[in-house]
Amino acid sequence: MIEQCVTIIIPCYNVSEYLDRCWNSLLRQTIGISSMQCIFVNDCSTDAGKTIEKLNDIEQSAPDSVMIIDLEENVGPGEARNIGLQYAEGKYVQFFDADDELDDNALKMLYELAEENHTDIIQYNHMYILGDQRRSSGNSLENKLFVIENKDDRIPFLNASTVTYGCTNKFMRREIIQLSGAKFPARAKYEEPLFIYPLFFYANRIYLLNADLYLYYFRPNSMVTSELGKKLLDHPKVQLMLLEYFLSRPDICTEYKDVFEIYFLWSFYLETISFAGNSQDAVLPVEYFRYMQEVCKNFCGNWRNNPLIYMIPKNAREALESIDRIFESQEELDEFVIYWSCQE
Repeated sequence: MIEQCVTIIIPCYNVSEYLDRCWNSLLRQTIGISSMQCIFVNDCSTDAGKTIEKLNDIEQSAPDSVMIIDLEENVGPGEARNIGLQYAEGKYVQFFDADDELDDNALKMLYELAEENHTDIIQYNHMYILGDQRRSSGNSLENKLFVIENKDDRIPFLNASTVTYGCTNKFMRREIIQLSGAKFPARAKYEEPLFIYPLFFYANRIYLLNADLYLYYFRPNSMVTSELGKKLLDHPKVQLMLLEYFLSRPDICTEYKDVFEIYFLWSFYLETISFAGNSQDAVLPVEYFRYMQEVCKNFCGNWRNNPLIYMIPKNAREALESIDRIFESQEELDEFVIYWSCQE
């Protein structure tokens, strides 16, 4: 077995009460702790030193396999992962949240599958856990290797019909991350697509694995479950960063303009409307919405003639007509947002 063939990056913020479970899950991995590089990034926790104290104990228990990075300011989980990546040495990378677990055989299975199939990315399933309830995410419903040889092969991975753009259900070859230049945004929620989506422009061997390997615990006041509605505008802002990334890459910008335009209309415009309509504490300010309309007119002004427009469902295409609509007030926009969200 190659020493430290897998790098696991774990952002940590006020998670002292979960770290024993997290660390024990890594210790139980059948791949063996000596084959893992575990990078814990303490994101300036504010729990009176409890998290960093627990992390220091973990490092002392396995100093050859554990690295602790102690940040002096809070940067959010995305930037914490970016910082961890700077120290990654493994052939493959797995992101892991400090309050979750992995199936005991997960990393060994994923490593062997990746080596056998020469994969760039393996996507597998989350097992969602809330109290005594368990439910598979069902993101990967088959066991299949996809070899991408042309644009048509790549489209299903760029329009969200085949994969998700979350980061913790991906086992990634580190070289493909470096090739893409992908980075998470700092201090943002809804941050994962900015990192994951670019990988699919460059990955040529992608495996979908129908296995529930990641145990994803929902807990009160976590980064995932708290204040998402109040941080609604982080979603379109992250998609704007992805647009900037796309436009800065001449190797993909011309060939995939039509594909990315469909993705952008869906994620930047339609999803933002949907999130606003389906969250009780979310408000989409009319001033920002007008800005969104202008962005879409500038980048996707000819969207009706996009040859891939059929990929957006008919009712959603009807909602896209609002790009040209003038909303006179916040109340008028709110009514539209609620109405369209109910039509999904």
